[in-house]
Order: sequence, then structure tokens, then C-alpha cells
Amino acid sequence: MISPDNFNFQNSWLFWILGSSVSLSMYDLCKKASVKNNSVFPTLFLTTFSGWAALSLILLFSGRMSAAVDIAPMHILLLLVKSFIVGASWTATYLALRTLPITSAAPIRASGPFWTLIGAVLIFSEIPRAVQAIGMVFVLAGCVFFSLSSSRDGSSGGLKAVVLAFLGTVLGSCSALYDKHLMQSIGIAPLTVLWWFLGGMMAMYAVIAIFNHKGFRWRFTMPLTGILLTASDAFYFTAIAMPEAQISVLSLIRRSSIVLTFFIGGALFRECDIRRKAFALAAILVGVVLLCLS
Repeated sequence: MISPDNFNFQNSWLFWILGSSVSLSMYDLCKKASVKNNSVFPTLFLTTFSGWAALSLILLFSGRMSAAVDIAPMHILLLLVKSFIVGASWTATYLALRTLPITSAAPIRASGPFWTLIGAVLIFSEIPRAVQAIGMVFVLAGCVFFSLSSSRDGSSGGLKAVVLAFLGTVLGSCSALYDKHLMQSIGIAPLTVLWWFLGGMMAMYAVIAIFNHKGFRWRFTMPLTGILLTASDAFYFTAIAMPEAQISVLSLIRRSSIVLTFFIGGALFRECDIRRKAFALAAILVGVVLLCLS
């Protein structure tokens, strides 16, 4: 156990994951503002480019660019696989957010730790204790309740948008599990992972956006979206790289950003029926708290 006398907060994974959670909440709000009723792939390209460019400047001025670029070809291939996984996750999520209210999308995204925990059990043998099992039941119950609730909220996205949001969430959990393999098992530096996978997605979205740009409108939140995500992922990857960090716990705490996203987003976008959706959110949060306490 870590005592207050020898605990260095800034050297703890908790410091980094809390920073990631706050940044992720602001990212979710900017993402919704950027993609709402907008062309998806040009938006994805511009947000990804903004984050990649900001990270490139940080690496360049800190003297770490050469270390990030000069890596083994096999590592590049593994990072491009991550680009594909995350790119598919973002595409599904952005397509859902075009029409799905943020108060509907946020609880779905909050279920991500549940799927990550399942993967951690199956792949990394992180066996849940009794309290964790109860927390998993709460998260699953909240997801089911939310799905039933969303089918009656009258959103123009309908069932298709809900399915896309769930698909994006599950793919995001696959990416989180892959992150642990890249940084703890293989030992690739966090910012190197971030720079390569953002670059891979940027190239992929640039090609697709050439043929899918109809109805695109520029919004000032686009560069903010990319920069906030880069900050969130940089904090998150730094936490994952620490040997004592467990991916299932990190994912849960990071997804606590749902609280800010749900209430601030509901107010900003003037979405309705928040009270009914809040019941599903409450069940998910109870499950997340139980998992964190365990």
C-alpha cells in the first residue's frame, strides 16, 4: 500500500488518468459541435490533422521527434493496425453523433469500461472480484435500460445511430487492450504510439474525404477537438505505460468524463428527456464506482 509520506502524485498513473478524463470530456463536447449535421470524413481529417500537428510541434521542440520517427518496421506495422482499429471506431462514433443526441451517445460511450474489463479478463487474466462482478452487472443493466430508452427519444438517428455508437465503443475497448500490449508488453513509448497512429488515421481520412466531402462546413471547434484528444491520449498513454497500471481500472476512471459530458452537453445542445436518460447513466456510474472501489 502507498502511504501519504512516499506517494508522489505526479508520478502516479492516477494523476495522468484524471487529466485524461477531463480532457476527454471537453473533447466529446467539441466533437459533437464539429460533426453535428456535418460531413463526417472531412471533419475527421481536420480534427486528426490538428491533433497530429500539435503533437509534432511538441516532439520537435522537445527534441524527441527523431526518437518517435526512428522505430523498427515491425513496430510501424503494429501502430498502423492501431490506426485501423481507432479509425473504424471514430468513423462509427462520428456517424452516430451526426444525429444522435449527446445525452444518448454519452451513456453508450460510458459502457466502454465494461467491454474493456471483459477483454482484460479474457486476454490478460485480470479476474474480477465479487465487487467487480456486481459493478459489471450495474453497467450492463444501465446499457440495456438506455437502449430501451433511446428507442423512444425521437432522435433522427434512430436504431442505426445507436448501433453505430455501440460499435464505436466496442472498437474503442479493443484499442485500449491493444494499447496495453503495445506499451507494456512491447515497450513502445507513449508519444511514439500517439504520433504514428494519428498519422496513419490522418492519411486514411484524407483519401476518403476526397470522395466524401459533400455538405462540409468549417467550424472552429474542429482544431480544438483534435488538440483535446491528443492531450487526453497523451495523458492516458503515459498512465498505461506505468507497470503498476491495470487497463481495466484506467479505462473505468477515464470514462468518468461521462458526467461532465452528459450534463454540460445536455445544456449546451438543449437536448430533451435528460431526466429519463439519467437513470441509465446513474446505473452505469454506480457500476463504474464499484469497479473503481474494488
